[in-house]
This record gives sequence, C-alpha cells and structure tokens, in this order.
Amino acid sequence: MNATSEDDDLEFAQLFEGAPKTPPKPAPSLAKATEAQRKAVTEEAAKLKQAGYCINIVRPATRVAPLAPGAKRYILCIDDDVPLVQILARKLTLDGYQVRTASDRQAILAELQKLPSPDLILLDVGLPGMSGFEILEKLRKHPKLGSVPVILLTGHASPEDVLHGMTSGADGYVSKPFQFDALALAIKTVLGMQ
Repeated sequence: MNATSEDDDLEFAQLFEGAPKTPPKPAPSLAKATEAQRKAVTEEAAKLKQAGYCINIVRPATRVAPLAPGAKRYILCIDDDVPLVQILARKLTLDGYQVRTASDRQAILAELQKLPSPDLILLDVGLPGMSGFEILEKLRKHPKLGSVPVILLTGHASPEDVLHGMTSGADGYVSKPFQFDALALAIKTVLGMQ
C-alpha cells in the first residue's frame, strides 16, 4: 500500500478548518415545542441510564475482508476521554486487535492518514471543538476510508442523536456507559467475525 496522496491529506485537513456548522433556528412556536420534547426525552434518557439501559445497535458486515495468517485487525479509537481510551485499548489488545488512539484534531488527522488504514473506527460524538457526526460524514465521502466501518461510542444517546448517527452512515451506535462484552460483540458483528 502506498502513502495517502496529497489530495486525500487536503480533504482531511479541510475537515478541521472553519467553524462548526450550526443548524438554522426553528420558528419560535416550533422552538418551544421542540425544546419541551427534547427536555422530556433527556429526562427519560437519564432515568434509563440510571437503570443500566444501554443503546447497542449494530449492522452486520456485508463483506468480510480477508485477514492474512497471523495478522490482526486495526481499530482506531477516537475519544477525548483519555483514561477510558487507555482502558479500552488494553482490553481490545487483549482481545487480539491492534489499537491506535487519537483524542485531538492533530492526532485524529495523523491517525487517519497512517497506514495501514483501520479496519474499524470507534468514534465519540462529543469531541472538543468538533463533532463526531461531522467526522463520520467526511469519512463516508472519502475515497479510501469511506467503507471503513464506524461504531459511534458516545454518551449522546437521545433518539435524535442515534437517528443522526445511523443515517449519517454509522455501522453501529453504542451508548456510554457500556459493557465491554456488549462492545466486543458489536465489534465482532460489524467486522463480520460472528
């Protein structure tokens, strides 16, 4: 495999430039109704989280890339919660994966350009100064990384967030806090290792 071209580098560099997109403000009456609905959903989501409820949605792999004998699958974990990433990296390494991590713009850009490309990306939605949803949308348009499976691993668990993630091309959505066994199963399902 050759290094990524300068055109690919520019696409990713553009990902991290400019201000985040903000949706247009709804009409005042609609805004009040929307805010009331959002508040109700948030309160119910908090109750479910306290009860141990976890969102775990995954799409099984449609194609399974062959793996050379002795080779390991690469997982890129993008999250700004460094202690969580360290624990997750250790656990995934013990499960037989090669793990790379990134928690800020510069590291994310470097890891996305690194070869070999990841076989799977675990992506947080709430990253400092950027949105995991925007990263996902850019990945899906990228010629080389567009087909890399992405599982959103995030504390953003409202129905709107889940819908946004899945319609933006995520292969899975796992809410925090999560059970490692449930995440391991989601990873195997998305990678076609079930």
